[in-house]
Amino acid sequence: MTNRKIEALQDAAAQKAKKSAERVEKALERMIKQGQIISFKSVAQSANVSTAYLYKQEDLRNRIETLRDQQKQKPKSKQPPIASDNSKSVVISTFREENKKLRAEIDGLRRINEGLAGRVYHLQGADDLAQRLKAENAELKQQFQECRQQVQQFTAVPVENSKVALLEKKRAGRSNISDQVKQQLEFLGIQSNSTLTKTIFASSEETVLDAIEALKEAISDGGVDKPGGWLKTAIEQGWKPNGKIQIKSELDLFTEWYPKAKLHKLVQASQTTKDGIMIYSNDEKWIPFSEMLSQYPLETL
Repeated sequence: MTNRKIEALQDAAAQKAKKSAERVEKALERMIKQGQIISFKSVAQSANVSTAYLYKQEDLRNRIETLRDQQKQKPKSKQPPIASDNSKSVVISTFREENKKLRAEIDGLRRINEGLAGRVYHLQGADDLAQRLKAENAELKQQFQECRQQVQQFTAVPVENSKVALLEKKRAGRSNISDQVKQQLEFLGIQSNSTLTKTIFASSEETVLDAIEALKEAISDGGVDKPGGWLKTAIEQGWKPNGKIQIKSELDLFTEWYPKAKLHKLVQASQTTKDGIMIYSNDEKWIPFSEMLSQYPLETL
């Protein structure tokens, strides 16, 4: 074999050895990164070389042995203990209880939210209602003012009826029975019940005293069984102590009848004319007082 061929074979062997060494280096780097176990067999398989080759290459052999020893010296990481079936059941049960509590809290918050939403809705409705009532109130106030003006136009009572106003004022001003009336009642032995007291309050003191004097005359004649009832009738009818029943004048009847009729909303106004007292009814008609009194007697009001 010539020297030239020998040199070519040597170069080829050197190139082959170089490539094998490079493959081994790359395999080691890869195995270190991936945390693989380093041994001559594993490195030979990874680098596609024979184990004999690795043993012959002193540098590679020393490096593989060093890396292998380093891996053996590293403490093994402790693996967490495998949970038993019993412990798994406990954990699952705990999770379920927590899940149930969370669901209950969510349901409670949902109900609270619904309640708040309902309150907001009602508050909005209340605000709308307040606005409507405010508008209706303003309208009613306007209608009231108009009705008031109409009543003032129709209730122009002449000056001669001042006696009626004075009598009503006297009745309104009395809040209890006068001492004079009390003394007369005690003298006659009459106990003032609620009905008699109401009748006395509804009449002037002069009318009451006249009725008492009339009662005295009737008692002296011996024709009174129930003095209290007799006195009530005498006060209502305006009897005087002359032994005869006095007929009330139209003005006296009107004075007592009109406030009650207005309280029952039967009339709106009144006025005095040459033909007598006229009543303005709710039908917006002027009717003589005598007809109204016949239709609505004082005793029914």
